[in-house]
Amino acid sequence: MKINKVELYNIGPYLDKNTFQFTCNKDKHIVLIGGKNGAGKTTFFKSIKTCLYGCKVWGFDAPGKEYYRFVENLINAKIKYDSTLKAYIEVELEFDDGKQIIQYILRREWAKNKKGLEENFLIHKNGEILSISDQYDFMTYLLSLIPPDMFNFYFFDGESIADFFLGSDGNKNFRNAFLKLYGLDTLSIMIENFERYYSKSDKKNSIYDEYKNSKNTYQKKQELVVDLLMKKNDLESKIDLLQIKFGALRNDYKEGGGISLSEWKELNKALSAEESKRDEINRWIKDVANNYLPFIIVEKQLHKTLTQLQAEQEEQKKQVFKEVFNSSDLNSKVSEFLSGQGIDNSLTEILLHFISNNAFHNESINVIYDFSSAQFMKIIAQISEKLNFDKNSITKALRELDKSLKQSKSVRESLLESSIEGYEEFNQQKDEFENAILRCKLELEQINQEIALQQIKLCELEKVCDIAKKSYEKLLKDKSINEISQRAIGVYAPLIEKLIVRQSKILQEEFIKNFTSIINKENFIDGIVIDKNINVIPYKMIDVSFLQLDNYLKTDSKTQFLRMFDYQYLMDINDLRMGFVDSIKLPMPITAPFSQGERQVYIMSLYLALLKTSRKDIPFFLDTPFARIDSDHREKIIKEFFNGVDNQIFVLSTDEEMVGAYVDLINSHVSDKYRLDIDTYGKTSVTAGKYFEVNV
Repeated sequence: MKINKVELYNIGPYLDKNTFQFTCNKDKHIVLIGGKNGAGKTTFFKSIKTCLYGCKVWGFDAPGKEYYRFVENLINAKIKYDSTLKAYIEVELEFDDGKQIIQYILRREWAKNKKGLEENFLIHKNGEILSISDQYDFMTYLLSLIPPDMFNFYFFDGESIADFFLGSDGNKNFRNAFLKLYGLDTLSIMIENFERYYSKSDKKNSIYDEYKNSKNTYQKKQELVVDLLMKKNDLESKIDLLQIKFGALRNDYKEGGGISLSEWKELNKALSAEESKRDEINRWIKDVANNYLPFIIVEKQLHKTLTQLQAEQEEQKKQVFKEVFNSSDLNSKVSEFLSGQGIDNSLTEILLHFISNNAFHNESINVIYDFSSAQFMKIIAQISEKLNFDKNSITKALRELDKSLKQSKSVRESLLESSIEGYEEFNQQKDEFENAILRCKLELEQINQEIALQQIKLCELEKVCDIAKKSYEKLLKDKSINEISQRAIGVYAPLIEKLIVRQSKILQEEFIKNFTSIINKENFIDGIVIDKNINVIPYKMIDVSFLQLDNYLKTDSKTQFLRMFDYQYLMDINDLRMGFVDSIKLPMPITAPFSQGERQVYIMSLYLALLKTSRKDIPFFLDTPFARIDSDHREKIIKEFFNGVDNQIFVLSTDEEMVGAYVDLINSHVSDKYRLDIDTYGKTSVTAGKYFEVNV
């Protein structure tokens, strides 16, 4: 489907006839319509969808007062005061089914009468007006191709598109878009009608009611657990944020030289210890200098003196022994001994004389010192002690002294770079952070206990629901008109679930491809997963160890979240439990809020993935496409959005968005340009071939 022409006559600020002619083809599929705020860009889009759907696009089944009140606001104010004037919107559409090209011209016109406004609607096909019945058939086809509520999906308003997906009705809007874009809405409606018919059956369906009630109870309990998990994740995120801020506070304090009182005291204590150590070393060195150094200097003389003293000491000992042998007392005792042995006494004198002259005979020495035996021993001991002194200990002591000086210098530098001036304020803020973290952890513990309790109840309800489901499935085997509905539900419900899973995987792959090509941040989102209720859940892969596995499964309501991945991680979990690996990567849902820019990139990536994977050739409109998007992401978005889609694209831009280098990026795909200028009287003039003072 392609729009070839739009003609506005007395619509909004478009006074009289204003024509937009488009020459789009496969290669040139972009139309630039530029104008400042209030020039009529949004009116242009509203006019097209009003022409196509009339009252239905605004939620009315038939034209009435509310619808005409809207039309009055849409048309130019002149008609309100001049009953002879009329207003109309004319849109030319082109359909190419691969065999032939068919052109339709839809014209919706309004004129005033006595009662108010009157609407007239005509459709031409290849130049010929259609009959009422043919018009009805065409509108039925158009409504099936793109329902009125889906037309808003093809209008990308940068200011409000995030609310379309993330607002209070975001899940509902995404679900509707998903089902209709992939052609699953009809099957979904069929299942709802079968369930509605079955629930209204006159037959008492106690088994079905039991299953339905148990399922509702289980789902409510599941929602409660999910809410608790969300609160838990929020608290964990809050704790992480507090800890990050606390860390930043400590880093800032330390970078400013701040230290605690205990650290300050420890530094001064270390400095005093080094000074005491050096005093002790200096005292020792002084003692060595006084008591040992002089002797070290005269070491050779000491050795010579020691030798002389030892020799004189030996000589003194020999003289003593010699005197003893020569004494009369020893002589008489030896004589008595020899006589007792039968030996002649004459031998006594000969024997003692021999021992005295031979045993103690030595060369005479020059005696220098005349000391007593005790004096010899004392002096020799003192000289030996001086000679045995370890001279290396002096070098070692000097090294220790130098090391201590360097250590003292380092401590002094630390003291000079440190401060305790802001310690009281820092300590107060530290206490506040620690108290806040403690409160959050206590609350987190309470929530963990509540989650554990509710998960036990959830398991019990799941068993009850499974029993009721089996009874219900058994009931579906019976044959009756009522049972046909039951069987249809049993057949089509699994079918649509499989189709949703299949399309979800395609969408998920396309989304992450688009997202990673646009976003500048790394490790931000690893993907999205779509649950059975068609809710989009972004996730990030995390490392999970054996000790963390049970906590991970509890955190994510056991395997509920992992089931969305079609059990692809069960083998990894088994390997981890068996100890084959130390850790595995598992998905973790992202619940922390995105920034405005991140939300916009996330939504644009999801939006683009839906457009690409649905493959519907329907024009779409971009109004303020770069709202909340920084300059770093704009170029990537242009490449993905404008150059990556073949659909006819209408860009409704101000003079601050799609201009300059951004226009150059898509210029090769631009078929037509229009500039809207509004004067001081509120009238818009349309200039073809120009776009903010630039000629085509």
